[in-house]
Amino acid sequence: MTNRRGYTILGWLVWQVGSRIVKRKVGQKMAENRVKLGLAGAVLLLVGGGLAALAARGGGDRSGDDE
Repeated sequence: MTNRRGYTILGWLVWQVGSRIVKRKVGQKMAENRVKLGLAGAVLLLVGGGLAALAARGGGDRSGDDE
């Protein structure tokens, strides 16, 4: 297996195994990032909803009331 065809087959096998490993690792990282992005989105929605409720209630910024 020291001729060119042998090296071609060996390279192909290494490529196949390597690409499967990389896809698995990337899939795991994406799952972790999805959870983090979902949590960040929920926090932003809660903060935005709280600010909207304050603005609707009239409890927003009162810096102009001191005059």
